Amino acid sequence: MARMDHNPSQRISFGCPEDDLELLDDIADDEDKSRSALLRELVAERVAERRDTDDDLFMPEGEELRTAYQTLLDVADERIQGAGLRLTIEEAENALYDNRTPKDAVMNKYIRPLKPDFVQIDSDMSTVWVTVRPPTPVPSATGGSSGVPADD
Repeated sequence: MARMDHNPSQRISFGCPEDDLELLDDIADDEDKSRSALLRELVAERVAERRDTDDDLFMPEGEELRTAYQTLLDVADERIQGAGLRLTIEEAENALYDNRTPKDAVMNKYIRPLKPDFVQIDSDMSTVWVTVRPPTPVPSATGGSSGVPADD
């Protein structure tokens, strides 16, 4: 069992179906983590995805791009481990178009300007995917990591 090397200020307790708990434990074992460590990680990821714009988060410049990014975070629902949330280009266009920005202009006005720091665009044989990266902390002015996830 993993050592408890954290100091949480709050503890939570909840019920879970036995089958789900068994699968959760299998995932934790596969990732060499305790159940608690995996749950803390999942909670942190989910909270980061839903957090409103925050001065401590690296966000797109300009209100329109920040709003577009938040909208994509809210609409995307397919979790890609280690990459963020994914949705189709059609879903992204449907979420972002309005009277001033028709669907055929969404890619150039919103999605491409969010690359590479906030979204990644991929395609397979029949679908174009937009992967929305979760917000990350603002890079430190003292050097070190840029705080921006690298393109894979």
